[in-house]
Amino acid sequence: MSSVQTMKSPGLLRIFFIAGISSLLISYLALWVRFINDPVERTGSDFIAFYSAGRVAQNQGAAHVYDPLSQQVIQEEQVGFSLVPGQVLLYNHLPFLIPILHAIAGADYVGSFYRWIFLLIALYITGIMLLSRVLKDAGVDSRMTLLAGIGSFLFLPLFFSLMNGQDTAFLFLGASIWMYGLFSGKETVAGLGLSLTTIRPHIALILALPMLFSHRKVFWGFVLGAGLLAVFSLSILGLEGTREFIDILLISAGGEWYGLKENTMYNLIGLLTRASPWLEAGPIRLLGWIVYAIAIFSLCILWAKNRILKDGHIRLTVTLALFAVPHLHFHDLALLLIPIYELIRSSMRSGGLKTSIAIMLPIAISLLFLISNATPFLQYTVPYLIMLVLAGYPQHLKYKSPITAPHQS
Repeated sequence: MSSVQTMKSPGLLRIFFIAGISSLLISYLALWVRFINDPVERTGSDFIAFYSAGRVAQNQGAAHVYDPLSQQVIQEEQVGFSLVPGQVLLYNHLPFLIPILHAIAGADYVGSFYRWIFLLIALYITGIMLLSRVLKDAGVDSRMTLLAGIGSFLFLPLFFSLMNGQDTAFLFLGASIWMYGLFSGKETVAGLGLSLTTIRPHIALILALPMLFSHRKVFWGFVLGAGLLAVFSLSILGLEGTREFIDILLISAGGEWYGLKENTMYNLIGLLTRASPWLEAGPIRLLGWIVYAIAIFSLCILWAKNRILKDGHIRLTVTLALFAVPHLHFHDLALLLIPIYELIRSSMRSGGLKTSIAIMLPIAISLLFLISNATPFLQYTVPYLIMLVLAGYPQHLKYKSPITAPHQS
C-alpha cells in the first residue's frame, strides 16, 4: 500500500462509518415511528404472540398459555375483529419465557411492547459486551472494539427483531456466551450459555452436538443448562400444559399455520420454496430436514478432527447452521454477528482482512440489507451471498492491498 493510500484510508473509513450510522439511525427512526403509531402494523407484529402468552398466563395460569383458543381471545381484543384459528399468531416458543412475559404484559399493549423491547435491548448490549471482550483479549484496541459494538447494535436483523418483538436477543446472548467461553477457555460457561439458544431448539442442536466430539465440557454444560430449563418449563406447565405445548410444536413443524411463511425464510427451505413454486411443500420440507441432518453430521466430523479451536470454525459452524436449519426468518440473521466478530478477531491475529475494514462489516452489511429491499430478487439473494462470504472467506489470505495488511488495526 502506498503512503498516500495509508493516509487516506482512515479518513475514508471515518466518513463511511459516520455516514453509515447516520443513514441507519434515520432509517430506523422513520420505520419505528410509522410502525408504533400504526395499530395494524404493531398488532400484526410477532410481539402479539408473546403478548397473548403473557396475558393468558396472568388470566388463566401458565399451564394454559399454549391453548390456541385462549391466545385467540387475547389477540382478538387487540386487533378489534374476530379471527379464524388459522389467523392466530401462535405462541410456539419455549415455556421458560412465560414468567418474564407474565411480568411484562399489561392491559396497555404499546406499554407492554416497550417494556419487552427494553429487556431485549439489555440482552443485546450484554451479548455485544461479551463479544467485545473476545476482541480485546485478541489485541483489538478499545476504539476499534467500540466502533464494532456500535455497528453491531445497529445491525439491521437486530433492529428488525426488536421491531417484531421477537425473542432473538436470548438466542444472540446464548451464542455470545458460547463464543466468549470457547475463546477464554471457560468451557462450562460456554455450554451454559449455549443452553440459552434452546429458544431456537433447531439452532441449539446443530451448535451443541459438534461440541460432544471436541469440547465435551461445553456439551455437558449445555446439557446441564438445557436440563435445568426443561425442568423449570415442565414445572410451570404441568401435564396438560406440556401436552398442549407439544401440540403447538407439531403444528409449527407442519409449516402450515399463519405466520410461519416458509416462502420468506432465509434458509435452504426458503430458497427451495421460492425457486420451485411448482413443488409441494412436503418434499421441500423433507429435503430441508435431510440437509439439516447432514449438516449436523458434517460439523461433528469437522470439530472432531480439530479438537483445538481454530480460526474460522465458529464462523463456518454458525453460517452453515443458519442456512441448514428448518426454520429461519430475517430477524434470526442477527446471529451473523457471531461469525463477523470471529472474522474481526482472526483478522487481528492472522493479518488477513484489515481490522479497520473488518469492524465496518456490521454497518456495511446492514446498508446492503437495506438497499437489497429495493427488489425481491436482491432481498432474498444478498443474505445468502453474505453467508457464503462469511463462511468461505480465506482465513490466511494476505494480499498487499488496501483491505489486507499484516497485523494492521
